[in-house]
Amino acid sequence: MGRERGLLRGSEGRYPYVTFGSGPRTLVVFAGLSDAFQPERPARYLGLLLERYYYRLFADEFTVYVVGRRRNLPAGTTTREMAAEYADLLDAHDIAPADVLGVSLGGLVAQYLAADAPDLVDRLVLGVSGHRVGEAGRRTLRRWAEWADRGWWFDAYIDSIPVTYTGYRRWLYPPLIRTVGRLLLSEPAAVSDVAVSCRACLDHDATDRLGDVDAPTLVVGGTEDHFFPPEILRETAAAVPDARLELVDGTGHGAFEERKRAFDRTVKAFLTA
Repeated sequence: MGRERGLLRGSEGRYPYVTFGSGPRTLVVFAGLSDAFQPERPARYLGLLLERYYYRLFADEFTVYVVGRRRNLPAGTTTREMAAEYADLLDAHDIAPADVLGVSLGGLVAQYLAADAPDLVDRLVLGVSGHRVGEAGRRTLRRWAEWADRGWWFDAYIDSIPVTYTGYRRWLYPPLIRTVGRLLLSEPAAVSDVAVSCRACLDHDATDRLGDVDAPTLVVGGTEDHFFPPEILRETAAAVPDARLELVDGTGHGAFEERKRAFDRTVKAFLTA
């Protein structure tokens, strides 16, 4: 199928999505915290970026759906509630059962989807995501939530770069985003979603639910991750009955970009095994 982008209607609202690929299997990607910074509908450049860069390796063997969260989330929305909404959405649109890749916050949501609606998940990948957020990451998320409460969403966006990347990107990206990026970035559809999403991450602890995940699971992340350090990734993999752990050496929370080839090949090898 060709690339499509738009909004999927669900029982609680409309959910931004981009879909592409021609494969017989379905891969659903739950977006990370950056989804909260997006407009209501996916921008054309984002659709191109997802198809031709981030998930290009998967487009031949999978039909890929990258699904965001609805806008204007109520205060106090939890990752488990987000998962329940996704379950209804995927079922209503006959997208599931599917392989599920959750990235960062999307991985937190995917944990509950796999535990609470196991019939919807064939294989599960938790990308740069663990059963809870580490202490350093918690301090950062509290700061971003406070900034978002004041409407300072762009400050939080810029601040995310040095805690996401470990290499040259942490120095190169901020000036680029302040200049060229400003032309591409529009104001979030709901700035409050940034704060709600940060607090959902802070409240997340799926330790007591991971034992109910039936799907074969891959936990993959960087050895220098600011939010989910290796010890938390190890705990996460150990808590899931059928899980394996892959650490990408020398990378942070942006392991999927810093070592993109290794990260993508690890994920694809797991999904197609």
